[in-house]
Formats: sequence, structure tokens, C-alpha cells
Amino acid sequence: MKAICSRKDLHEGVQTVSRAVAGRSALPILNNVLIKTEDDKLRLMSFDLEMGIECSIPATIETEGSLTVPARVLGEFLATLPESDVILSVDEQNAVNVRCEKSDYTILGLPPEEFPALPEVPDEHSFEISQAVLKDMIKQTIFAVSPDESRAILTGILLVLKGDEIRLVGSDGHRLALRTSQVANASGEASAIVPGRAMGEVGRMLEDEDTGVNISIAENQIKFEVNGTSVVSRLIEGQFPNYDRIIPSQSDKMLTMPADALLSTMRRASIVARENANRVILHAQGDRMTVTAESGDVGKAYDELEIVKEGDDIEIAFNAKYLMEYLSVVDTEGIRMELTGPLSAGVIKQVGKDDYLYVVMPMQIM
Repeated sequence: MKAICSRKDLHEGVQTVSRAVAGRSALPILNNVLIKTEDDKLRLMSFDLEMGIECSIPATIETEGSLTVPARVLGEFLATLPESDVILSVDEQNAVNVRCEKSDYTILGLPPEEFPALPEVPDEHSFEISQAVLKDMIKQTIFAVSPDESRAILTGILLVLKGDEIRLVGSDGHRLALRTSQVANASGEASAIVPGRAMGEVGRMLEDEDTGVNISIAENQIKFEVNGTSVVSRLIEGQFPNYDRIIPSQSDKMLTMPADALLSTMRRASIVARENANRVILHAQGDRMTVTAESGDVGKAYDELEIVKEGDDIEIAFNAKYLMEYLSVVDTEGIRMELTGPLSAGVIKQVGKDDYLYVVMPMQIM
């Protein structure tokens, strides 16, 4: 194989697919990126047997073929080369030669036939959604995913396709984020638990634009296609908790307040609260809500902000980190807390928008 391409295109392509490189795998081939010719392009691919990423870059193909090369070594090398064309070739011993202007390096590769093929994902259950919308949906749910690998089900985001509506749900057992949106060209209905890592990588590659993302769901795989790049991931097996049961059906106290003001207040209070399990106490009375926190090692925090309250006064404690993570991704000026009592889950919604809700369990007031 021999091909010529721009350093910038090759470097960006290697960076993109390297996110699915295994790292320290027992299988050395999984530390490599596969590069193969395809018409007037180079197709780059990485796969760690759980998630795979592939993309194409323009190239002049002199000799067709394929090669594999350690992703980290190639990426570091390309980052240091001048902005010029790169000549990429491989010999019969799988030694990869990279030339750019006066630089000439050889990197030891592995046989490309050892590289595992990405799973085929049929489009029986598929739909299209804009990049900007999906990017927001991921951002507004992924922070609620659990990092605890012992509860594998909660380390992923539940994706539900029904009719022309999609739902993304993230939960770690203490809070739940639910975002809905409309989709186009939907075929069939599906429910899948997508690993948080895969969703995070998809979120990173999306832009704030309306071009579409094509998503296909199979029995145990999902595929995202956008702008010539594909991400394929194995799905998490098991039953996601019944999130409808977690969402309170009614409340008798509602607090409406500015999102930015509450976020700033939480950031200040959390400086004290983080030494006491991140506990902050909200006390709504009349048209004001006080926010307090206390720590024997740091001191006390007191803040207050104006609110619009419907229903009785209430005092309730929450994890400041959980509130800050939600408030950091809302896109409206105001939020509304729907509460029942100090020991009941609270629901937080955006004022003027009904496509996003957040359920958070309270903490005991001490």
C-alpha cells in the first residue's frame, strides 16, 4: 500500500478513531489503528471489541492495500510534523513508512488481517436526528450516568424509540435525567442501553448544526453515522429500571427561580457543603428561599434568592453537586422545582419547555 494525504487530515483522522483504541490490551492488534485504501480515500478504523470508530480522509492512492500501526505512536509523530503532504506506505514485514518533507520514519506495525472486523448493524430500527439536538440530549443526560461498574445497567443511557419520538434517560439511582425529542425517518420501535463511554464519544464529535445523524439499532449493537464518521458500540444487556415509576406524578409545592442565580448560589454553598457530603438545605418561605450549608471543618454558608412559590413553605436538603450538574446544562432562564415533602423526590423542569426533566432524591436534614 502507498498513499499520499495531508498531515492535517491524517492527524485529525487518527485522533478521531484513537478514542476507541483499547490502550493496554492483551491483544496487541487492538492498540493499533487500521488504515486501508478505499477509492480515492483512506479509511481509518479502531476497535476495542466493545466500541469501534471509523472515518475517511481524502488521499491520492498509488498502491491499494492496508496496514495497521500503533495509534499512540502515529498520533504523536503526526502532531510534530510540518503542515505538508504525508506519504504513507508499508512493506511485506508490516513496517510502516511515514515521510513528510525531510522527515522519514519507520514504525513497526502488525498484519492487517489480524484486525477484527466491526460488527454489521442492520437498519431495521433506525432514525435520523440533527447533530445539534442529539448533542444537547447527550449533554443533558450523560452527567447522571453512574460510574459504578458493579451496577452495569446504570453506566449507560437508555435510548427509547417510539413512533417519531426518542427518549434518552440517565440515572445513577440517586437522580434521573430524561430528555425527549422528535426524530425523522423512524422505522420500528426499539429500546437500548448505550454505554456512557460510547455516548460521550458521539457527543464529542457532534457539531451545533442541523445536519443529520443516522442511528441504527440491532439486537446487541448500535451505530451512529455523521459526516462520514461511524461509531459502533455493543449495547449493555439487562433491564433498565422503570423510570416512569421514579418520576413523581404530582406535587403540591412549586418553586420558580432564575437558573443562573441558583447555580451561582450552589457554587458558593458547595465550598462548605463538600466537606459534609455536599449537603445543602433549601428553605422556601414566602417569596424567598434560603440556601444553607455547614461543616465542622470549614464553617457555615448562608445565601438567599427571590423565588415565586406556590403552596406551603418547605425545607428540603439536596446534594449540591447534583443540582449544579443539572443547572450547568439547562438552556432556559428559569427553572421550576416541583416538591411534595422533605423526604420525597423532587422534580426540576425548565420554564417554558417540557422536553427535559430532572428527578433528584433528597438528603436527610441534619
